[in-house]
Amino acid sequence: MRPRFSPLLGGVLFALSLQTSAHHGRSGQETRQTRISGSVKTPVSLAGPQGAMQIVDENDQLRDVPLAPSAPSSRADLTEATLPVGGRATILGDRNSDRKRFESRTARVASDGRNFDVYPDRIR
Repeated sequence: MRPRFSPLLGGVLFALSLQTSAHHGRSGQETRQTRISGSVKTPVSLAGPQGAMQIVDENDQLRDVPLAPSAPSSRADLTEATLPVGGRATILGDRNSDRKRFESRTARVASDGRNFDVYPDRIR
């Protein structure tokens, strides 16, 4: 008798592969930190292995803003309720070295006079 492939096992393996592929290193980032300010387009999401949000910068360019995983982001008090859509935010982080990719790996998010240091050890 041949062993059957379990749909449950398939689902678990698929979920694990998504988490593994979703982790992004910093090797494709510039070494100089930049500040990018703009309007919050999508709220902070702490779902999945890494938090995320989007802002529209002063040049009307939509930028992806990868954040820390949910635990460090929550410790920094950065939640969906903290940064409302339409609010202003400044991102301090490492911009992607590919100028066609509009994303910045975030060390700090600042808004309304508050700093949300999701990676305090990476702030330079």
